[in-house]
Amino acid sequence: MRFSGVIVLWLSLWPVLSWSQAGVDLMGSPVPGITAIGHHAIGVNMSLLASERPFSERKWRDDFRVDTLDRKARKAHRKAQRLRFMSGFEGGLNVQTPLLDGTPLVDAFGSEIQWSLQDRRDIAQQLSDERTASQIDLRWVGWSQHGARGGLAWSIEDRYSATLNPSPALAEFAMLGPAAGIYDAVLLTDGTVVPVDSLTDEQFQMAEQGINNGAAPLVYDLLNGGSFAVQHVRSYGAGFGVKLLQSRAFGLSFGMGVHYYRGSGYYEVDVENQTAFAAFNQGFGAELVAENATLGSALRPAGFGVGLDLAVRAEIAGLWFASLAINDLGSMDWQGESYSLQNPVAELGNWSENQGGVLDLLNQGLAPTALFLEATPERRVVDLPTRVRLNGGMRIGDRAKVGIELSAPLNDALLKQPTEIGVGGQINLVGFHVIGGWRWQEAMGVTTPVALIYAPKEGNGQFGLATGDLFGFIAPERCWSWGWSYTRTLRPARGL
Repeated sequence: MRFSGVIVLWLSLWPVLSWSQAGVDLMGSPVPGITAIGHHAIGVNMSLLASERPFSERKWRDDFRVDTLDRKARKAHRKAQRLRFMSGFEGGLNVQTPLLDGTPLVDAFGSEIQWSLQDRRDIAQQLSDERTASQIDLRWVGWSQHGARGGLAWSIEDRYSATLNPSPALAEFAMLGPAAGIYDAVLLTDGTVVPVDSLTDEQFQMAEQGINNGAAPLVYDLLNGGSFAVQHVRSYGAGFGVKLLQSRAFGLSFGMGVHYYRGSGYYEVDVENQTAFAAFNQGFGAELVAENATLGSALRPAGFGVGLDLAVRAEIAGLWFASLAINDLGSMDWQGESYSLQNPVAELGNWSENQGGVLDLLNQGLAPTALFLEATPERRVVDLPTRVRLNGGMRIGDRAKVGIELSAPLNDALLKQPTEIGVGGQINLVGFHVIGGWRWQEAMGVTTPVALIYAPKEGNGQFGLATGDLFGFIAPERCWSWGWSYTRTLRPARGL
């Protein structure tokens, strides 16, 4: 599959998927810095490894004193309190696009369904009116160990992300090819030249090449007023949380984590500076412009990076708590190629209508080979999307907690997540952990994320489902998002 075909999967095939920090986290919480547990704290708040034990009731007031025991008894008590927490295949999938707003999606596999020229123009208009964004996060494996003084964790994750807010010209170009409004006329396969404005459905299926009476349109004309970015990275994360101070009146924890990133796909357009940049390995299915650009084999990544997480958390009387975390301090080094937006658009000589499948149309409209004629090999270092997370809250009894969290980007990196405010809580009810609340996100409004996790008290396994918006079924154009999680808590008596 070509690279832009992957883009189309993000843009149109995934009305059944969900996640991002801008959608639903792996546990479905609007306040992940409060409710994240075990290795879920990686990339969120590493100090939680020291202060929270996965699916374990915690009494906010405990009169049991370890210092009254002898040395051997204290050692046995600490060993009995240890646990290990792990997960296999977890994830979250998210899509936000105006195409879900009552518009019949064009079949992405190019089936025999026929769509009119006006249908394509309507879809192009909707694409340009609102942002399309999607993200898939997959945690292949995660593990953490918790003891009396703190904990440590590691995980391996994949993230696929794409954002698109095209200009009307780019949306038309992607959906209509040589019949887009940037051209004056269309050359048909029978040699006839027809003005774009008078093109019929039958003639559209014969469209071969767009013709301009004046100068050829520039890529800048297509991209001006829009934005586009896509990325895939694999993350190997590890970190620890440790209790610095612990008394009945006050507790202070610190956490630190590091991520090693390997990236196979990166594509961004900078309209302001009139440049674009792409880097992806051959296994990503990319068609490149520069013949001498060597971006690696299917196995060797096109990008490498390192990110750092820092967090601190304070508790008062085991009841009130607050924390501050900064995530993804670092950068990635990509080997790719750069393009100028001042080159004319490429001739679409091999364009074909192909039954109107949106996969085929966008495949040819967004690929670098369709937008750019020339490319220069380039190595580029880009910042990771650094983010700050500030939260606070309180415990209610032994089984519930509520809080509020503010998270915001600290730089203008590719695919940065917008500012968010989450208000919500978590409660344990008869073997079920319920997490929910409200999340406000810049440029999106208010959503209602909810998660239900089955965690029987006497069992070690836990299974959870989450949605980024409880009302997504009613208004899927807001945010169609889902997450899932299966974890196990392992204690020393049962071993690994």
